[in-house]
Amino acid sequence: MTEFVRRIGDRVKTWFSAQAGHVTLRFFPEPGSEPLVPGDGYVRLWLSEGFLETAVSWGNRHFPALHGGVTLTFAHQLTPFTRFTKPAATLAAPGVHLDYPMTPLLPFSGGTVEVEAALYRASVAGPLAAAVAIGGSIASLIGPPLSIAATIADKVGTGLDTVLAAQDEKPVLGLHHTLIAAGGGGQVLRAGHLVVVNAPEADVPADLRVEEGRLRTGAGLLTGFDYLVVRVECRTEHDELRFPDLAELERRAAYEWQTGHEDRYREIRAQAVTEALGSPDLVDRDRSRVARYVADRFEKLKDLGAVPGDEGGFDPIPASLLPGADEVADLTLADLLRD
Repeated sequence: MTEFVRRIGDRVKTWFSAQAGHVTLRFFPEPGSEPLVPGDGYVRLWLSEGFLETAVSWGNRHFPALHGGVTLTFAHQLTPFTRFTKPAATLAAPGVHLDYPMTPLLPFSGGTVEVEAALYRASVAGPLAAAVAIGGSIASLIGPPLSIAATIADKVGTGLDTVLAAQDEKPVLGLHHTLIAAGGGGQVLRAGHLVVVNAPEADVPADLRVEEGRLRTGAGLLTGFDYLVVRVECRTEHDELRFPDLAELERRAAYEWQTGHEDRYREIRAQAVTEALGSPDLVDRDRSRVARYVADRFEKLKDLGAVPGDEGGFDPIPASLLPGADEVADLTLADLLRD
């Protein structure tokens, strides 16, 4: 785990632990959802909605700044995937529908998934505003390939921690929670909503619930409390199959084949298949499926003499074109590289 993970994580954990008797944290599983099995799916975090009652009096000089994401095992080490940004809504009205993605879709290989979200009171003329601007400008980079995204998030987070420490900034509202695979006795990782309300359990309406993705009580919208709702998305099928590096390899392979360099073509094809088969962005099952797709696409180059122009590609790969898991269950690297 990086030093940044420890520092920035401790900042939110410390606040949350200190407020443990004064805040309410609940997890509402998605109806019908099943626990996510390690190696069989992906997780993504969303800021679903939130409300800061005090923000109404902030005027135009201050705004909420969101920092949050998850820390999980990626490429065999604990890795943070976080963002720091200004939510699209002002959080000054209850029931605002945000659905802001806090992380890309991440493979779940087991271990713990630490969820954090924190809202800070940023001054429009202060250093946090500058950090928000930087975070927003690179938000599009926090996506596949995940190894690069993790590096970017870590560098930005290190800078953010420096700003927070220098200003002695503490969250206005935050949550920290750990999710694990079934069988460990803790909160099971499954689709649902994490809710933190800035009030003791005894003061929160007993009929608090999440209905159609929104936080509700018997009287309607929850009012009179600061709160955050974070949606935990779990899925077994990947929906962000973007591999720009493979697209570039395909173009290079087409050129080598067109110019009669068959050995070079085969080297590039082997590189592409190997990269797909070892991609840390995917669970094992999907690595084999994507590798089979890569091998087949490159084979078409030999017949067409150019990059195939039919449906498909690598940025993105249409999930509907991937072979089924049963079709690739027994394939080896040698099988995939065979002409």
